[in-house]
Amino acid sequence: MQFEFDSEKGIIKDKITGERCIIITKPRIEEICSRLSEIFQSGAKVIIFEAGRAAGKRFVEETINITEIDKQQFLKTVSQRFTDAGLGKIEIAELNIEQAEFKFRIWNNFFSELGCDKSLYRSCIEGFVAGAYEQIIHKTPEITKTTCVENGDPYCEWHVTPK
Repeated sequence: MQFEFDSEKGIIKDKITGERCIIITKPRIEEICSRLSEIFQSGAKVIIFEAGRAAGKRFVEETINITEIDKQQFLKTVSQRFTDAGLGKIEIAELNIEQAEFKFRIWNNFFSELGCDKSLYRSCIEGFVAGAYEQIIHKTPEITKTTCVENGDPYCEWHVTPK
């Protein structure tokens, strides 16, 4: 994401989409996640997953010109966009376009550093990936987390395949 700050209006905009943005600190995100868990308990994961899923679908719709032409370029674009947003360094570790399979890693994963229910961040990431995958491939994905910084690994990794 590339941003521009309009000091006259006091707003930040995404240069690509023109949408208004805000900067929110890690402690505020932690408070939001903790409060969601307190109020909705295990339902918080579903809420976060579905919000991420809707965001993934919308992202594909916003980048349909790339998606229709080159799925590999789409993955690079989405990875770069999330990296630019400060969520960590995202890389595609393996890619098999014909089988609709890939592995992706997040180094310095912002969400894994949150001091709240760790499954919430996985729900957000997996929801986004599921929504984008469904929009492009028109199938439900199987998303398996294979590596995690919570276990002392240097990055978080997911394997995505068609269900």
